[in-house]
Amino acid sequence: MKSIFALILAASVCLNITACGHDGYDATLAEGIQFAAKRDYPTFIKSVSGMSGYEAEGRWTEGKNVVFTFKEKLPTSFTLELEMVGGFGPTAGNAIHVLVGDWAGHPVIDTKPGIHKLLVKTNTPTDHIDFIVPYATSPNALGGHDSRELGIMFKRLSIIAN
Repeated sequence: MKSIFALILAASVCLNITACGHDGYDATLAEGIQFAAKRDYPTFIKSVSGMSGYEAEGRWTEGKNVVFTFKEKLPTSFTLELEMVGGFGPTAGNAIHVLVGDWAGHPVIDTKPGIHKLLVKTNTPTDHIDFIVPYATSPNALGGHDSRELGIMFKRLSIIAN
């Protein structure tokens, strides 16, 4: 029992990907995070919170707040390319909030796959991208059998220099 508790505690505390034994894969920011093609995160990622586990189609956001923290500061001007599989439940057809430094974008996520290209220009250098998914909902609440609060399913996230 004590060892199970220690394992659960270690898993819940482990937000720093490299400290948790995840070496990741080599990729450029433009190649991005390949949620569907790779089980792990690229080496340029320091930590991730608010994302569910790997699935063949991609990864679901889990909960209302998602944060990708990078090992280095992001450029102050770039195109954030989001390839989405789609939104779940009430998230579909509604805007999510994307925050990078002092910049904010509000793409509307459909139920169908799509690509969103957001021109990011910030005066505040930062090492993270925050997503707020206002309508994250559990499939249980809609009569399903999944207790996770799902919002959107990512296929790819890329940062392309301007």
